Amino acid sequence: MNQPLEISFFDYTCDRCGTPVCERVQLMNLALSYEEELFCLDCLSAEQSMTPAELADFAKSYVYSRDCFKNPWMKFDATPCPKLSEGLCFCQDAAC
Repeated sequence: MNQPLEISFFDYTCDRCGTPVCERVQLMNLALSYEEELFCLDCLSAEQSMTPAELADFAKSYVYSRDCFKNPWMKFDATPCPKLSEGLCFCQDAAC
């Protein structure tokens, strides 16, 4: 039995608003020291007073500089993200 793409792609949900969250956004949370709560990109960027795109760029720079974050980041295939078609996925690598 196949699950819809959105259910199988997003493994987590935001603790604040319930929005589905992928592994890369979870890594962004950890990179920014959010260990107790997990936020979607919109809620996480609001916490930092940034736009989602700005926060993603900021967090990715840090993730790429640390192997403990970069290795799991690179293992996760973000190319099938359902948010891509809406232009709302900021978790893609620069080469994508």
